[in-house]
Amino acid sequence: MTSLSNRFFTSAYFYNGQYNLLDMPMNDFQNEWVILHADIEKYERFSLFIKLFSVLVSVLCIAYFITAWVGLVVILILWLQDGIWKTFQKRMETRIIFIEKTLNEIKDSLSEANDNPIAFQYYTQWQNQRQGGMGLIKEYLTNSVKPTVAYPYAILITLILLYYQSAG
Repeated sequence: MTSLSNRFFTSAYFYNGQYNLLDMPMNDFQNEWVILHADIEKYERFSLFIKLFSVLVSVLCIAYFITAWVGLVVILILWLQDGIWKTFQKRMETRIIFIEKTLNEIKDSLSEANDNPIAFQYYTQWQNQRQGGMGLIKEYLTNSVKPTVAYPYAILITLILLYYQSAG
């Protein structure tokens, strides 16, 4: 660990007996963290596009009176594709948590008395503060009813209900 620690802080700035992590150039772990985090965000966007496409397919199936089984098969394929994207994303999150743990260990090995939080701990911190299944569901539902999130879905539901009411 010594060689890794030395490499990690080769050009770190030492101030008042402590390493200043904010003023040092990024090492390989930090570079990898930044790249993986950007990729995770890209996967999240693609997952959103899959969900939006699912909504579009549902609307088109209703609008063009496409048989229910065709729409169901397409939605199931898209759901599986979204699951595949989330699996790739989870693999990257596993690696990023390892990197965060390693960065914390390096920081701890250099300064036992330093209680300052270390950067690059986004995923580890979230994982440590996660509230369990029911807490996560509550968080999702709370965020889902915010106007900026509910806006397109509320309009879609209203349009579909109005359509079926006028057709029936």
